[in-house]
Amino acid sequence: MVMVEKITTTDVKRLNKNRIFRLIHYADKISRQEIADVLQLSLPTVNQNLKVLTGQDLIIFSGNFESTGGRKAQVISVNGDARYAVSVNISDSGIRVSLVNLKGEIVCSVKSTTAFSTDDSYGKMVAAFVADVIKRYHIVESSVCGVGITVPGIFDVANEMIVSAPTMSVRNYPIERITRFIPYPCRAMNDARANAYAEFWYDRKTGGGGVVADEKNYCSTSQDGKIYIMLNTGVGGCYIDNEQIRTGRNNRYGEFGHMTLHPNGCKCLCGKNGCFEAYVSSRKLSVDLDVSLEEFFCQLKGGNEQYAVIFDKYLDDLTTGINNLYIMSDASIVLGGPVARHLVPYKDRIIDLLVKKYAFDTDASYFSFANCTSEQSDAGAALTFLGDFIRNI
Repeated sequence: MVMVEKITTTDVKRLNKNRIFRLIHYADKISRQEIADVLQLSLPTVNQNLKVLTGQDLIIFSGNFESTGGRKAQVISVNGDARYAVSVNISDSGIRVSLVNLKGEIVCSVKSTTAFSTDDSYGKMVAAFVADVIKRYHIVESSVCGVGITVPGIFDVANEMIVSAPTMSVRNYPIERITRFIPYPCRAMNDARANAYAEFWYDRKTGGGGVVADEKNYCSTSQDGKIYIMLNTGVGGCYIDNEQIRTGRNNRYGEFGHMTLHPNGCKCLCGKNGCFEAYVSSRKLSVDLDVSLEEFFCQLKGGNEQYAVIFDKYLDDLTTGINNLYIMSDASIVLGGPVARHLVPYKDRIIDLLVKKYAFDTDASYFSFANCTSEQSDAGAALTFLGDFIRNI
């Protein structure tokens, strides 16, 4: 006999409050009647929960919608100042610390070109940056959900040790060397996974725009699974489905940059030969040519024949890797990172190559570019704290 867990009145009330808050959060602006219509709840139930959420300082009433013939409906929005999270993005080019509010808005960012160091002084510097952005905006400490730290490297299963970060020349580095100086809950993530979570977060918030059409898009965590590929000085990836990031047995799922593209090919920073990363990282179009990415694409657009040949080879290798991942996963693939932002004008060429390389019928509609800004992508680990908070309202 299967035992069915009984749902109590308290459970129903908690669920309704959470659904209502989620809808307000992902719709950005909404009216009472829209909430009732989308969630199929009575107006008294909606009003009761709005009163509770207002009392918790989680929502605000900000003016009125334009009249459609009757009384103007009040605009209901999330109070972005109710909670915050801090993003610490560490890379070979320096560090960026950002403050993110409950609405996912980047309140401020502080950058430094200070190189990574295993000395305690580095951890103290990171903590000072975190303290500075919180103090600068007079944030109450109790409203800080946590600090998300992203690193372009592979972590151990517990996410406590950076096992390897080739672009930073780091191995077996305990992240506690940084977090012990930060007086808030901390969470460390691979940067590609953080970028993927950010894309998931902002895509869901902007997926419909305007008037809310259905609950599925705004209130549930349901989204089709997607593979994310990040093109930076390193190449990483992630698979995310239903707000869950697949990690794999050894917490290495998504290290697409180190799949073999050309056996015995170019040397990768990981020490192996022929890795996907060795052919499609930003280094291939910048460091290897002693130019910046911006300069490469500017000269490419200006008709530089040498760069045109290099770029043709780059797109061929990139689309071969994407095609391989699509064949294995049969999932949507999103391309992000600094290089991807320069590739958007060449989307038609990329799609044409993907269509030609796939063994079956396809129009390559599975492929798209990430929509996040650089700052938004870097905030992914911080957003996971806000996501946890929202799930538990």
